[in-house]
Amino acid sequence: MKNILKIATILLSVLSFSAAQAGDLAVTGTAKASYTITSSDSTSAVVEQGKGLGVANEFDLTASGELDNGFTWSYQTQIDADTTQDDGKLTLTTPYGTAGIFISEGGLEFSKKGAVTANGDRASDTGYDEGMVEEYSIGDMSSIQLHSPADLLPYGITLKFAHAPDTSGNMNSVNAQGAAGSGTASAVTTAVTGKQAAKGMGRSMTSYQINSEPLAGLNIGASYSDFDVNDMAQKPEAGSAYISYKYGPATVAYGEARISHAIQSITSTDLIESTENKKMSVSVLVNDDLSVSYSQEESVANHQTTATVDVELESSSIAAAYTMGGMTLAVAQVSHQNVGYVANKDVNSTVFNVSMAF
Repeated sequence: MKNILKIATILLSVLSFSAAQAGDLAVTGTAKASYTITSSDSTSAVVEQGKGLGVANEFDLTASGELDNGFTWSYQTQIDADTTQDDGKLTLTTPYGTAGIFISEGGLEFSKKGAVTANGDRASDTGYDEGMVEEYSIGDMSSIQLHSPADLLPYGITLKFAHAPDTSGNMNSVNAQGAAGSGTASAVTTAVTGKQAAKGMGRSMTSYQINSEPLAGLNIGASYSDFDVNDMAQKPEAGSAYISYKYGPATVAYGEARISHAIQSITSTDLIESTENKKMSVSVLVNDDLSVSYSQEESVANHQTTATVDVELESSSIAAAYTMGGMTLAVAQVSHQNVGYVANKDVNSTVFNVSMAF
């Protein structure tokens, strides 16, 4: 750890000894109009949300340049929804790797890589919140990261390391230091974990990632995250792995994740001890413009004892997308079973999207 932090300090300090040339500014992003129909097949816990119509936008401002010694730098900030500036990063790339500071950006988890869809949205990432618990993400926080060069190791292996000194996720700057963080980690569904994650998740978080392309079209990766925790009966940690293979017009992917939830103390309450996720998908490029896909995601909430039945939440999606230049027309039929890990609470939705890329 000390050596990694020393390397980061050396790489970032290069900025003090090199003159930067005038950089370039680029604006990229998407505007998406959606029409959603949501209904429920449940005999109990019925969900009837009717029809929804809306427009979402997301665009990135990216500045980049080169130093006199050949090193490159990049700054990116993201603006979306109600013009909120929420994600940003400043990186320095050298022959020895990339070092940077990431604000609400740069998640290293691979828990979602097993879901490849034609419309770009996972079944668990539609207009309806089904409540699936995912792997903790350091991309929800402010972190210092180190990335190895792409061509340093054999078989296309890349390594990434990230450390968030505070898990509050405050977006601070030298001009406006935020209030002291609460030490509560993000990406925990309180509806599932209840009071067990209300506090004490740890004041810092560390994430690791390894990815490889041993063969053309074959990608394999794994990630792991843990927290600096005191006085906990079970510390929060999570890990995931995935494999994907692209052959001709078809891509198949599979991924698994294990999440251990923070348990402050063992009580008579049967808390959720861990969550196990699986994602699998297949996508086919019919021609240069049309693609179709099927994906299925499963998540089981495991309780501490057998007194409470473990519930499996399942989300599946059939999607198609047609691209015409910078415009994409997409439709997806999404099905959720046991929403929020509540037995027999089932929801279906049909989503139509029109996206403009710029």
